[in-house]
Amino acid sequence: MRDRLGLVWALILFAVTGGLDGAQAQAPPPAQPAGPENRVKTTRPKTGTDLEVGVEQPAEVAPYYRVELQSQVAGTLKFLEKDIGDKVAAGERLAEIEPIDPLRENKAKGLVTAPFDGVIARRSADPGTFVANPAIVSGVPPLLVLERTDIVTVSMRVPEAYVAQVGKDTEAELRLDAMPGKVLRFKPTRLAPSLDPADRTLRVEVDLFNGTAEEHRQFLEKAKLNRNADLKGRALPEFPKGLEAGAAARLLPGMYGKMRLRLKRFQNAPVIPSSAIVRRGGLPYLFRVESGVARLKPIAVELDDGLLARVFWLDKDAGRDSRRELAREDELVLTNQGELEDGSRVRGTLVD
Repeated sequence: MRDRLGLVWALILFAVTGGLDGAQAQAPPPAQPAGPENRVKTTRPKTGTDLEVGVEQPAEVAPYYRVELQSQVAGTLKFLEKDIGDKVAAGERLAEIEPIDPLRENKAKGLVTAPFDGVIARRSADPGTFVANPAIVSGVPPLLVLERTDIVTVSMRVPEAYVAQVGKDTEAELRLDAMPGKVLRFKPTRLAPSLDPADRTLRVEVDLFNGTAEEHRQFLEKAKLNRNADLKGRALPEFPKGLEAGAAARLLPGMYGKMRLRLKRFQNAPVIPSSAIVRRGGLPYLFRVESGVARLKPIAVELDDGLLARVFWLDKDAGRDSRRELAREDELVLTNQGELEDGSRVRGTLVD
């Protein structure tokens, strides 16, 4: 009897200890990153006194004024002496047309004069040519095209995302394809009051004096005499910085290049390369390396110019979003983010 009881207790003890050992054996191991190790380049946030974020867009040079001059009557072109490149003064007689019916047409309507000081940019007729009345016949080319080029207007279009950072005190730089290595610096003259509904951009213009610094000084003295009456909005043109002493900009209408607006300079605030930002579902993230594992972390982007970006970690706490500065020691994935998921194993090579 005692032997049977001993055997039963032994079986019970074996079952109990075996069950415990089995439960321990089946406990899941700690989660480990899955998949092969990905080689990536990484970076850390940078700080400094001269780090800035801006926006760069195509820019074009246009004449300050441009007008197409037409005849107001039909008749024969009797007088036209000016040609391409000739300078003219405001009020100067440029062309005269003899009306077909002088009794019905006012002869004064056949007189074409210069509305402002400028340069002839195009001429399409010679004396003796019959000129149709553009008010009656459509498609009649202008007799002359007159441009004012002692001042030029340079314009660019700012995307909607940067509009709130742009003002008349914003520093701007211009680089033209026709002038490699030369950088002209200035501030905007005018900003459009609204966005263009076609592309959601803001037009920014600057009027630049096209002569030398001495010529600009003489221009300002002359402008005072008529209270800037012959200027757009009576705003004085700016003399650009970045020219050699005694040099003139000599910008030609039609020149093309890039204008950069320097939106914000950061004093010892961390910024990162724009290429470190990844988007998933339309939202911005960074991959932060933690013990050899890439962790996908949400961020808030303050400014991003395509080169440098100012961002914050975005923490979710009790249903509310809170921003937190990036730490200098944060290691961020810079390349091959498309091959990674949250929890991917990585081996990073730190680059500047």
